[in-house]
Amino acid sequence: MAQNILDHMMNGSEQGRQLLEVLSEIADEEQASIFFLPRWIDGIQINKSYSSKSLGFMLEELFENTELDAVLMYPKVLVLIKDPTKDIQRREALISALMQGKKVETYEFGEPGSSSNQEVLIEGEIIDWTTGEELPFATVSVNDSLMSTASNDQGKFSLKLLAGSYVLRFNFLDYTEKVVDLHAFDNGKIYVELEKESTQLDEVVVQGERTQDLTKSKIGRTYLNVRDIKLAPAFLGEVDLVKQVQTLPGVTTVGEAATGFNVRGGSVDQNLILYDGMPVFNSSHVFGFLTTFIPEAVNDVSFYKGGIPANYGGRASSVLDIKSKDGDLNRWNANIGIGMITSKAMVDGPLKEGKTAMAASLRSTYSNWLVNAIRTDYADLSDSKVNFYDATLKLTHLVSDDTKLSFTGYSSKDAFSLEGDTTYRWHNLQVSVRLDHQFTPQLGSDFTLGHTVYGYNVDNEDPRQASRLSYQINLTSFQSAFHLDKAEHKLDFGWQLTHYRFQPGKLEPTSGNSNAANITMDNQYSIESAFYLNDEWELNDKLRLEGGLRVPMFFSFGPAEVFTYELGEVKQVSTITDTLSYKGGKLIKAYFGLEPRLSVNWEFASEASLKIGYNRIYQFLHLVTNTAAVTPVDIWQPSGYYFRPQRADQISAGLFKDFRDKAYGLSTEVFYKFIENQIDFKDGARLILNNHLETELLQGKGEAYGVETSVFKNQGKLTGSLSYTYSRSFRTIAGASTSESINKGERYPSSYDQPHIVNLGWKLAMSKRHFFTGNFTYHTGRPVTIPLAVFGYDNNSVAYFSGRNQYRIPDYHRLDLALVVEGNHNKRKKWKGTWVFSIYNAYARKNPYTIFFRTSRAGVPEPYQLSIVGTILPSVSYNLKLN
Repeated sequence: MAQNILDHMMNGSEQGRQLLEVLSEIADEEQASIFFLPRWIDGIQINKSYSSKSLGFMLEELFENTELDAVLMYPKVLVLIKDPTKDIQRREALISALMQGKKVETYEFGEPGSSSNQEVLIEGEIIDWTTGEELPFATVSVNDSLMSTASNDQGKFSLKLLAGSYVLRFNFLDYTEKVVDLHAFDNGKIYVELEKESTQLDEVVVQGERTQDLTKSKIGRTYLNVRDIKLAPAFLGEVDLVKQVQTLPGVTTVGEAATGFNVRGGSVDQNLILYDGMPVFNSSHVFGFLTTFIPEAVNDVSFYKGGIPANYGGRASSVLDIKSKDGDLNRWNANIGIGMITSKAMVDGPLKEGKTAMAASLRSTYSNWLVNAIRTDYADLSDSKVNFYDATLKLTHLVSDDTKLSFTGYSSKDAFSLEGDTTYRWHNLQVSVRLDHQFTPQLGSDFTLGHTVYGYNVDNEDPRQASRLSYQINLTSFQSAFHLDKAEHKLDFGWQLTHYRFQPGKLEPTSGNSNAANITMDNQYSIESAFYLNDEWELNDKLRLEGGLRVPMFFSFGPAEVFTYELGEVKQVSTITDTLSYKGGKLIKAYFGLEPRLSVNWEFASEASLKIGYNRIYQFLHLVTNTAAVTPVDIWQPSGYYFRPQRADQISAGLFKDFRDKAYGLSTEVFYKFIENQIDFKDGARLILNNHLETELLQGKGEAYGVETSVFKNQGKLTGSLSYTYSRSFRTIAGASTSESINKGERYPSSYDQPHIVNLGWKLAMSKRHFFTGNFTYHTGRPVTIPLAVFGYDNNSVAYFSGRNQYRIPDYHRLDLALVVEGNHNKRKKWKGTWVFSIYNAYARKNPYTIFFRTSRAGVPEPYQLSIVGTILPSVSYNLKLN
């Protein structure tokens, strides 16, 4: 009888019932007295189970943010009272905001008592006041407490609150805080417009987890903000999103003039790059010096390297999800940039005010002067040419308050010609249509239909061998996604379907006098499909789970001819025994898989968390190359009769800690990745225009592991980050014979194995308009295969090579600096100009790109080091914004 009635344990039967009924039942069961006025709790429904929780815990949660309280008079006597002082926290937050001069907006939904003390759903959208663009991952806090949430990648958020009054604060980097006095007694929607602060850096900012909530953000995810751009240190002053990604922990590249990036020991083709939901096969200009995305046309970028959600698939290592900028629905704006090798322009504004908007951008180059100025001992490039352009167009139409329709068009083209020799051309073209619709406050959706074309041409201009080599990929994709926000769960589920048509290669003479052959490879047809389900589950304030399952399927179809080989013999042309013919639409090979995904975030202490992530991903497309750096003339090979899909399993875990109210941050993360069916080439492989690639390529196992540590300083005049990554990447390809193995079947480093990586970046605010920024990067030299000796055979010199990737080129390190000078911050000004003075490779390091050998007069191979950028490169650029 001495038991406290508040210690009464609930059994779950209370879920879905009225509080009045449950309290009466408990009083009878415990032979206790509970005193209250029925009208105070009339209509309060218990919407979830409190099994194994005490009555006191349940009442405390139900009465949170209300005037109700429970007072224990005796062990078996409980009194419910109204305590007006319980609203003090909200009032203090409101007074604090007013004293800081914040503008407070008021929202009222329902009347007090109409659904008093019931749970209500408050939804909203956070947008830029000037442009109308959504602000992703903005912070929403309640009553200056630890209770908070964040908007999703479309700027939308939802809060489940007990009916009552609250103060909401909305924050986003470089924007003025917005305060809302909310009286919520029924469901409602809030549209929050944030205005940019009058003083800001306006640069490409790698925000990562340090500018979000380090302890609460998802493992392996980084968010890059590219909203208002001023140039950080970059190659010839050109903003480059991919180069910014390369400064993140666990990310590197094999050197200058290298397309793409390597993530946690993965190859370049293992990175899924999406532009408005459509895949990009080649994201580079000028063989990797620049990327094809115009920063002014980009709204936000999310980068995943671990704990990848189930809605992403098809690439084994990472996801770079780029979303383009919507046009301003209210007024016209323009951005103009002039640099040393490119100029760019962007305009956006309303076609129909408040309903339809357009955003268009264009960038082109005049970089021939730079190439013509290059002089080497081995080549004169004075007549060589480099040309490229990229362009985007986005149309957005608000069909209704719940429906938005958008169209995205994207195009880029490159041409690079060596004097009197060869011209390389490659191109990207994408079009997509997306429909966003909100069915109910809890259920939303988006549907995307798009088409992508990627291809290249290589023109041989020698009259005797005049020819054109062409290659192309055509991709058509449909995606449907649904988003359900229910209680503590956020569910994402959907279906994705992609049809591929590969033209593996075509060679044709381009003049009547040419001796070039005429070769046309058969097209290849494939379908990739996937169903997925992803659930974000907040168990309590300290523990959050994200789990999902993706079910990918891949089908290879005819028409096609497949060679068969003599059983037990090495696959080569001489062992072909037969040819299998598949008619159009006939299934050649099918692959299925299950991809579980799981991540855990446990806040075990104040501003400290432990995170664990696991993902399995199947990759059905393989990039076939025999060079260290990817080139535009490499080919993509779909899985099929001989090539099995890659399967990557990755587990990662880390400790994350904020200090001094997030002024400083520290993170350490470890990972291990194992990959099945990774492709590598045989020594001396011929890959172009080869009808039987299975004789030149081998599949084996890949393994990568490492640790990534970063420290951040987020506040003050000097901010920045320092990161160190130790990472290893290996392959093992052991076949039935020596000719079907690499490195005699023993494990060898991949060509992008770089054990030590250091990145340092800083930003010093010398005044409100002057900033000094810099980046320093260091990484271990990449592995190479070199000739060890030369011997004579049949009057020819034959080189004897080392094992695969058993030597390394010298280490790489570089310092870049920039001075940013902004114009007047007066908001009334219609134009704002910014000067950026950059220095690339400040101490003129001759970083090696590769090592090559030339035979001396004595017949001995002599090594030479090739440096792409072996000197200091200063630059100046000017950016003008009109509105």
